[in-house]
Amino acid sequence: MPDQISCLTCGEPFVPRTSGGKPQVRCSKQCRRKVANSAYIKKNAPVRAGACAECGGPVEHVGRGRPRRFCSDQCKARAGNRALRRRRLPIRDPNPEQRNCAHCGKLFSPGRRDQVYCPTGPGSFCAQRAYQARRKAGEPLRQIEQTKVCQECGEPFTAYKSNARWCSPQCRRRFTAREESRRRGPIRPDATPYADREIFERDGWRCHLCKLPVRRDALRTDPDGATIDHLVPLSAGGVDAPSNVATAHGRCNRDKGVRAMGEQLRLI
Repeated sequence: MPDQISCLTCGEPFVPRTSGGKPQVRCSKQCRRKVANSAYIKKNAPVRAGACAECGGPVEHVGRGRPRRFCSDQCKARAGNRALRRRRLPIRDPNPEQRNCAHCGKLFSPGRRDQVYCPTGPGSFCAQRAYQARRKAGEPLRQIEQTKVCQECGEPFTAYKSNARWCSPQCRRRFTAREESRRRGPIRPDATPYADREIFERDGWRCHLCKLPVRRDALRTDPDGATIDHLVPLSAGGVDAPSNVATAHGRCNRDKGVRAMGEQLRLI
């Protein structure tokens, strides 16, 4: 016969059941229901009134979920718009020069240098109306086009985002795969970041092993393509820095393997 234990709710001793399931810690259904009711009341208890983070007015919260920070949707929208303006570059000009609205032609003082429509307020919906007119005319949304240079292949491309670094997903995959392979070794404080194209242009697009030119339009997987060769391999304690790398053909780099320059004869 199992030993008696004390109920966690009322403290009365009882004999727990011996069947399967969770261990019994309360003596009866009433004790279990009492604990469940107290937990439900505590979870759904009304939060005390606070102050609005925008206007300082009282905020009442009686429903479930997180406590409210604003007293109304208008205060929430004002705080969100102000935070959005702070994150944009450039920041507000202290002495803005008045300009004409691109939709209605009315003079207004811009809050940002790239603002072209009247500021949102009572009776001002120029930005929304201009957006609806462009959508109705079938024009694409306004995007900022920039001309950048791909960090992998070095070709110029049109970027629609300020943080674009590659011209295609293929260049992005090649760049990230090569960086991941370099990070597999131990991180050394004397490692210096560099771009592969800088090394290729420094060496004049010529293989340092066979002294023959490399193809600029070939992929890294091509035998005649340009690759980065570490003079002292990373596995042998070499550092990933411009002073320890040189341009090499793909086939020459594979034939050299992980041997250092002193262990490898010049490839012909």
